[in-house]
Amino acid sequence: MENMEKIDFVIPWVDGSDPAWLATKAIYESSESLPEKMSDANAECRYRDNGLLRFWFRGVEQFAPWVNKIHFVTDNQIPSWLNTTHPKLHIVNHSDFIPIKYLPTYNSSTIEMNFHRIEGLSERYVFFNDDTFLLKTTPPECFFKNGNPVLETDLRYSNKVGYNHWSRLLFNDYCVLNTSFDTRASIWEHRDKWFSVKELGIKRTQQNLRCFWANKTIPVGLYGHLAQPHLKSTLQELWDRHPDVMDISCGHRFRSDDQVNQWLLCAWNQAKGCFFPIRSITQGRHFTIMSAHIGWICQVIKNQEYFHVCLNESGATEDAVGCSKQIEEAFVCILPNKSSFEKS
Repeated sequence: MENMEKIDFVIPWVDGSDPAWLATKAIYESSESLPEKMSDANAECRYRDNGLLRFWFRGVEQFAPWVNKIHFVTDNQIPSWLNTTHPKLHIVNHSDFIPIKYLPTYNSSTIEMNFHRIEGLSERYVFFNDDTFLLKTTPPECFFKNGNPVLETDLRYSNKVGYNHWSRLLFNDYCVLNTSFDTRASIWEHRDKWFSVKELGIKRTQQNLRCFWANKTIPVGLYGHLAQPHLKSTLQELWDRHPDVMDISCGHRFRSDDQVNQWLLCAWNQAKGCFFPIRSITQGRHFTIMSAHIGWICQVIKNQEYFHVCLNESGATEDAVGCSKQIEEAFVCILPNKSSFEKS
């Protein structure tokens, strides 16, 4: 492992079919007025366990055995098959690290933006959603190089800021970033990274130069819905410098438009120059699960075309159960054997 630095994985998980959990969630849903525009952000699919989690653990054991610790974040729920005595596994309940005033929470941003409070979390960690999987041997350099997070380095600015819930979060991230840094000066100070032909190629470098003279700012949200490398100290710094913003963001029990999310951490690291530039297309790919292209998704898995993929279910996903079954069959092709994280 490069510089022998410890790298942890953090993965939050919820069993959205648990009757006790659903009953408590219903109580708080009835007491909060969620706008119609937020219906998809808080839809049932956001809490559904698609039965593929064991392949996440198999992938980690097979393709990233160098991981120091896995912090499995849950709301007092544990899969029946999970070997909780595994020496690399740390079961973390929400109440173990999230301040009590924010609990209970059904808000992914609240969970993600408090990871720095997890006991024993290493300075360098990779955040995985439970729909993000490793597909082939993945060296630590995919996530950290020279001690810095490996991040997509793209100065294009999204033209959909404010368009939906996710892009409204990006707008909030953008505002926090640009009130905290002189981003133009930061980009130029670290121009060896933003305009690195060696790491980014000629086309991306030229594009970044054009965008720099036009925008002179660091965009947020072009990092991809994939596993993301973070620094624990960055999250602590964000809380230290913007406690009110973080408090408001974490104060919502459900997803809301006036929040920030973990992509702000990526942009924050880039503003400080604490990153290694790369084009993310070489690392992984995000897929929205749809019946129309489930065959393509399964083929990508079987061919192990990327280091990691996100298989995201949305409110528009048809036949989620059938699609999950086909994806499971594809994973069995590359990860047929139980991992030591599964009970024998």
